[in-house]
Amino acid sequence: MKPTCFAARFFLSCPLGILLFLGLLPLAVLAENVAAQFKPLKSGGAWVYSVDADFDDVKESLVESIESRGMVISYVSHAESMLARTASTIGGKVVYSDAEVLLFCKANLAHRLVEANPHHLVLCPYAMSVYALFDQPARIYVGIRAPQTQVAEYRAVHELLVGVIAEALAEQ
Repeated sequence: MKPTCFAARFFLSCPLGILLFLGLLPLAVLAENVAAQFKPLKSGGAWVYSVDADFDDVKESLVESIESRGMVISYVSHAESMLARTASTIGGKVVYSDAEVLLFCKANLAHRLVEANPHHLVLCPYAMSVYALFDQPARIYVGIRAPQTQVAEYRAVHELLVGVIAEALAEQ
C-alpha cells in the first residue's frame, strides 16, 4: 500500500529524508526550549536572566561572547568582595557568594548614542552583572539595565546585550 501523503511518501522513499527530519527535529525543540528558558525577570531597572551552572563557567562564557563580537572588557568590578568586606562595618549581611560586574562598550553603538544626544554618555560603558546569591550558589544570575525605551539608539545596544547573554547561557 502506497502512502497518499507527500511527506510520508518522501520519508519512506528517501532514507536521507528521514535522517534530515530526525536531525532537525531535536534542534527545533532545543531552540524553542532555549528561548523559553532564558526569559528575563524584569526587576525594577534591570532584566535578570538565570541558569543552574558554575559561576566561573558562566562568567567565562560571557567574556567569550563579548570578545567574539569585537569588544574589550574595560573593567571588572569585584562587587562581592567589596560588599563582603564592608558588610560587618555597616551592619549589613553577605548577599552574594560570587558577584562581578563586567563593563564594556561597542564603538559604533556608542557613537550613535552620543551623536544623537551627548548626554547619553552615561549609557556607555554597558554593565553586565554576573552573580550567585549566598543562599543559592548553584543558580547564576546575569543582569543588564532595563532597555532605555525612550532612547531609540539604545535598542541596538539592548539587542547586543541580550545576544551576548543568550549565547553564553546556551553554552551551560
